Amino acid sequence: MRPHVLDSPFSYYTIFLLARLLPLALSRRLGRLVALVVYVFSKKDRRGVAYNLSLALQTSTDHPLIKDLSRRLFMNYGQYMADFFILPQLPRAKVRQCFAGLSGESIIKRALEKGRGAILLSAHLGNWEFGGLMMRLSNYPLAVVALPHNAAATNALVNRFRSKRGIKVIEMSTSPFAAVTILQHLRENGVVAMIGDRDFFGNGSAVDFFGQTVCFPVGPIALAMASDAPLIPAFVIRRPDGRYFGTLEPPIDIHRHESRKRAIQKSQQQIARVFETYIRRYPDQWYSPDPITAKVQP
Repeated sequence: MRPHVLDSPFSYYTIFLLARLLPLALSRRLGRLVALVVYVFSKKDRRGVAYNLSLALQTSTDHPLIKDLSRRLFMNYGQYMADFFILPQLPRAKVRQCFAGLSGESIIKRALEKGRGAILLSAHLGNWEFGGLMMRLSNYPLAVVALPHNAAATNALVNRFRSKRGIKVIEMSTSPFAAVTILQHLRENGVVAMIGDRDFFGNGSAVDFFGQTVCFPVGPIALAMASDAPLIPAFVIRRPDGRYFGTLEPPIDIHRHESRKRAIQKSQQQIARVFETYIRRYPDQWYSPDPITAKVQP
């Protein structure tokens, strides 16, 4: 996982304890305040966010809109972090109060009726972790594919939050056993949630993303090909009132009649177009501080 100033056992356990002691509204305000301080002092991340937003919105990095969105993005991420620790600790009834609804649920229901499971593919947009809670509240058999945190203690705490709500965790790695575990869950007609906008292991495939040639991971598409499970773009966005809503898009076309390489390229480009649409719609909830051109492969 990408190192950042808050990614340490001390930071995570401090936030965890504060979330238990403070009211929800106060915890969120505190999270936004801490993130604002990080914004002021994290020049590299501030510049990376501004660069990415300028590509998405087709304007210059010094445009007033980009500066305003960058500041709001940091503050929104602070609230995301607060909610990440608060929501799993709340009773189910209170968690439901933070949930404004799920659009496109018929898509996943139709997928599961076929008995081959479903793959939910999201970007670093909104609150993808709350999406797991939403799925479990509706009793979907969910497994999340997650990148391990840099510290074992932090990783244990985060996974404890997930498993407490009945979410199965499959840690992302280059080992083939991770893929075997995912395929087994899909064969049991389970739902697998993944992030698909970053190539963490350097073995992705090139795609046009906001006019830049970057690499997206091939794993989600390869799993869809191997399992015949539909690959469904999914997003969880925070509304101005603080509640979250989920939305599912129609499955990505997997071009099985073409060569594997060509099928992956076409499917990835379709994924990129869906991601671009949602990022442009909610730019201040796109948590991507690394310049997206950093993943270019030769």
